[in-house]
Amino acid sequence: MNQLRWSPNILIKDNAVDSFWKEHFAEEGRKLLFVLGKGFDVRMNFALSRLLNVRPDINLECILIEFDEGKTSSSLDYNPLVTENMEEFEKIMESRPIQVKKIKMKNKSGKRGRIVGDRNAADLIKSHSEIEDFTDIIVDISSLPRGIYFSLTGKILKLIDQNQQNQQNLFLTVAENVKIDSQIQETDLEEDLTYLYGFGGQIELEAEKEQPLIWFPILGEDKSAHIKKGADKIMEDKTRLHEICPVLPFPSKDPRRSDALLIEYHNLLFDSLDIEPQNIMYTTERDPFQTYIQLSDAVANYRESLKVLNGCKFALSTFSSKLISIGTLLVAYENPEFVGILNINSGGYQILDESEIKNLKQESELFVTWLTGSPYHQQSPKNSN
Repeated sequence: MNQLRWSPNILIKDNAVDSFWKEHFAEEGRKLLFVLGKGFDVRMNFALSRLLNVRPDINLECILIEFDEGKTSSSLDYNPLVTENMEEFEKIMESRPIQVKKIKMKNKSGKRGRIVGDRNAADLIKSHSEIEDFTDIIVDISSLPRGIYFSLTGKILKLIDQNQQNQQNLFLTVAENVKIDSQIQETDLEEDLTYLYGFGGQIELEAEKEQPLIWFPILGEDKSAHIKKGADKIMEDKTRLHEICPVLPFPSKDPRRSDALLIEYHNLLFDSLDIEPQNIMYTTERDPFQTYIQLSDAVANYRESLKVLNGCKFALSTFSSKLISIGTLLVAYENPEFVGILNINSGGYQILDESEIKNLKQESELFVTWLTGSPYHQQSPKNSN
């Protein structure tokens, strides 16, 4: 197996983040671009406030991504939370420069519009010249939808890799809180499933459809509808061999979480989808790089086993935490010829208890994944197309 790009790697966990920021941004000449999403999630400003609390003197510019989900989106019901977040954001930023960039999520209004948010996210930064003056870039995915941060991060990685003399530091940050995640439920799932822009894995090319398709859905709570839609998409071509390998989070903060998920989805997985128990995989809940390594190993093993069938393709879907999803992003980015991201989009969200998510905010833990820059500059990027 070839050496993985992000092995070894650097993950900074909650208690160590503040001291890391304080030391890292003490170096003279650093200039930071901080990217985050405008939204109702109470964790929107969590990472930014932690950073500016320890480094109030930092040379920082911000890109604030604003989403247009259409006039019928259920997310509009939570505009008061957005207003609260924006008041906090403006207070934190004071007079620092802010660029507001708007993303249209559908190509027309209404529930039947075609999803274009991922493509528009990739176009937010069109060339490396737009980011070349920054020594550091932080993309905070805490309040960004999957489709947006996958395509945006993929684009930034690609631009940095193409400029191989550049040693820019790229970080992804996320305020992890499984309890808050469980309170925010996706609604109005889109009927037409697509592979994310920039992460197609060449899966739907006509010339590639004779290859078997392996699907790794990473499971989280209350995602039966997502799993069913994903499975229907994987199995829609009856002539194509396919296999489904559900991935459970273990070890996890709640040691019984994977058992609870198996109970929740038992009928769906083993009766409806007829999945063999040996196809169940596990990946650690709190280290995206380990998810990346474990999935990369599984991909490599399948490719070796299926050489006789002229290889195979892989689809990854994340129905679990954003922390785990970073690992799937890295696998797909490193293997663009045969690994794609199958995303199940939602038309809106429902919060079960607004007061509860506010109370849970301070229990969130901040994770920083370091993807490019000084620790890796002696390595040659494997994806620079």
